[in-house]
Amino acid sequence: MSEPRCLLCGDPQQPSEYMYESASALEDHGVTVDRMEWNGDLDAAAFRDVTMDMEERGPNDYDASDIVENVGDATMLVVHKAPVSRAVLEAGEDLEVVAAARGGVENVDLEAAEDHDVTVLHAPGRNSNAVSDYAVSFGLAAHRRIPEFVATTGDGEWNLEFDPAGLPRDVEHLTVGIVGFGNIGRKVASRWNGFDPEVIAYDPYVDDDEMREHGARSVSLEELLAESDVVTLHVRLTDETKHMIDAEAFDRMGEDALLVNTARGGLVDTDALVEALRSESIGAAALDVFEEEPLPEGHPLLSLPNVLLSPHTAGSTRDAVLNGSRIVTEDLLAILEGEEPTNRVV
Repeated sequence: MSEPRCLLCGDPQQPSEYMYESASALEDHGVTVDRMEWNGDLDAAAFRDVTMDMEERGPNDYDASDIVENVGDATMLVVHKAPVSRAVLEAGEDLEVVAAARGGVENVDLEAAEDHDVTVLHAPGRNSNAVSDYAVSFGLAAHRRIPEFVATTGDGEWNLEFDPAGLPRDVEHLTVGIVGFGNIGRKVASRWNGFDPEVIAYDPYVDDDEMREHGARSVSLEELLAESDVVTLHVRLTDETKHMIDAEAFDRMGEDALLVNTARGGLVDTDALVEALRSESIGAAALDVFEEEPLPEGHPLLSLPNVLLSPHTAGSTRDAVLNGSRIVTEDLLAILEGEEPTNRVV
């Protein structure tokens, strides 16, 4: 690359100043690094609505005029969730690389990138530690009813129980079922294994030996639902996985089973979940994600006693934010040195 220029396009979730903490290393290789923000004035809730919608509709329906104006002679463009539409790629006549500092690339028009011979990078696993930590913590908190005891004790109650029938079991006597055994699923297995339960997993794209190497026994989805005391979801939302946990799935689960979802709300049929919780055909749920976010006032999940709710925050740690730009910067440096990047999409 001659006279390379990198444009960092931050957003409310990952401002360019945080991108620059890693991307400044490009300057040691003669790269000029410029910064801008996309929708920088939006609050967290409004920006979440925009980006969740973009995951379904793609980047071309969104206003990228600010990026078009700034991309100019940039040879590299680093974004988080800003749209890299066909218009952006056409305006960036010198663009050679687009890097999405996140795991997914739903905000990048991959077909247009290929048409313009632009390499696309991403940052898989950037928040895998954050999500897996949260998923296991959430599950443990729900199993031991920690939020309930914290709340009631803070209200002046002293709700001790002595009847063994009403007490939770030690974790080592549980069976934990992991649905999806990719980067996050494997880290979830590692964390749960530290408490010594039986860990089983379902993922049709991962072979049995690989699961065993990461501390899980491979089973079918039907077996997992029937055997698990804790069912924890770690798959992407696709046409294939939408509502994979439905009324039939809840019928297979035990009456004391706990569902943990820190992946995507659409994996679960919400109406079926509400009915399962109301009828106590399953024990409880711990949910960080929902089909409709935020939950509207009066939503039935808000009034059920056997559910824990949090605001899609499992992947939100400082390190997760910094990891995205760190991972893509390493690949940009590799390209500058004539090497093949690790995390190429196209």
